[in-house]
Amino acid sequence: MNSWRPMDRAPHDGRWIIAIDRHDPDRRAVIRWDPRRCGDARPWHVASCEHSYPQDAFTDWQPFPDCPACGEKARAEPA
Repeated sequence: MNSWRPMDRAPHDGRWIIAIDRHDPDRRAVIRWDPRRCGDARPWHVASCEHSYPQDAFTDWQPFPDCPACGEKARAEPA
């Protein structure tokens, strides 16, 4: 898994990321910056609902891990 990165380095290109707030363990989400809503007071939009967060709602982020190649899953499972 990737290491956590500060939110000031999070991508603002619309890709989905995993985000947390170190100071509030219950605040974690799959979010993306919605470039169509720049200037929005709540620009971080959640994948699973219509909820959004203000720019400073999270402290750290990381990209999604790469998906395994097609054959890797079959080799990883016990026979």
